[in-house]
Amino acid sequence: MKNEDQPHVCNPFKDVPKCGARSKRTGQPCQQPAMANGRCRLHGGKSTGPPKGNKNALKHGHYTKKAIADRRYVRQLIKDSKELFDGV
Repeated sequence: MKNEDQPHVCNPFKDVPKCGARSKRTGQPCQQPAMANGRCRLHGGKSTGPPKGNKNALKHGHYTKKAIADRRYVRQLIKDSKELFDGV
C-alpha cells in the first residue's frame, strides 16, 4: 500500500505556504500554515486591533479628541487664573 492510499498519512497542509519564523532555541523555521500576511497565528498576530473609526472599541470616551481638547482648555484656564490672582 502506498502513502497516498493511506488516509492517516495524508497531510492536507503539505502544499500550503508555511510561516517560516525562526525559533531562537532550535533555529528551525516554524511549520505552521501561514495566514494572508505570511505568518502563522502565533507569529504574525491574528489581529492588529480594532479598525480605525470602530465605535465598538470606544468604552468611556476619556481619550477622544474632544475630551483631550477640553482638558487642555480647562488646564489653561486654571493656569491663567492662578497668574491673575498671583498678580493681585
